[in-house]
Amino acid sequence: MKASKTTFFLFAGVAASLGSLALAQTAGQKQNKSKPTQRPPVVQDVKPPTPTPSPAPVEAVVAPNVEVLAPAPVASPEPALPPPPITDEAARASLKAGTAASATGDLRQAELAYRAALTLAPPGEPGDTVAWEASKRLGFLAFEKRDPRSAETFFGAEAVLARRLYFSGKISPRAFADSVQRFASATGSMGRSGESAALSFYAQEIKSRAQAEVSSQLLNRDTNDPADSVGNVRVAASGLCVVGRDPILKDRVSCEDEEGARGEALALQARQIKASAPPPPTKAEREAKEAKNKGKGG
Repeated sequence: MKASKTTFFLFAGVAASLGSLALAQTAGQKQNKSKPTQRPPVVQDVKPPTPTPSPAPVEAVVAPNVEVLAPAPVASPEPALPPPPITDEAARASLKAGTAASATGDLRQAELAYRAALTLAPPGEPGDTVAWEASKRLGFLAFEKRDPRSAETFFGAEAVLARRLYFSGKISPRAFADSVQRFASATGSMGRSGESAALSFYAQEIKSRAQAEVSSQLLNRDTNDPADSVGNVRVAASGLCVVGRDPILKDRVSCEDEEGARGEALALQARQIKASAPPPPTKAEREAKEAKNKGKGG
């Protein structure tokens, strides 16, 4: 009976201990529910922020006073101007302008004006007079520029045009002869002395024949030129064509015209030389000369 009591007390103590433990655990859980769990703060290694430099003061920019121009109106394309008219008046005006430019010493402008006169002169006989004068002026300009080649070209054209004008009765024999003489001088400056001599003789013959014709009219008698009785002679003219050097002359004179003028000068010179030569001795003169030579020898 005593043991039973002891056992009973032991179980009762254990039960009390367990009960108190249960009550303590229950109370702790309630306390945990009523108060949130606080965690210790996490300390982070935060660097202090870098101070931002303050912006530099901006100076006020003053815009230049620029005057804005309105765009110029686009002009409508003008129609192409027609070429200048090819008339004798326009050619003579250009010839006059060239003379004025030459008088002031502007040789370049004078040359352009004389060339324009050649271009503006009407084709054929109506424009030959202006072309003849323009060619002569261009020849003189070439001599001033020390260009004998161009001088021969334009003086040759002048002589050819003068021959054409002379035979149509538009210029005097003296004007024709002077043109031929200038051509002769230019040819001589190029080293062709044979042709130069023939042209010089041609110029002198033009003058002398013109004077003889005037005398015959005054004396009412026919002229008698020994060269005319010689007849045709064959001459060898060179195939040189000086007027073909400059294309501006191609519509005004031709190489055939120049060949005709040269051939006429050479033929006239040859006839004159033949006419001026002493006549061949007669049979009696030959026999007398032979007898005289035999007497001297004996």
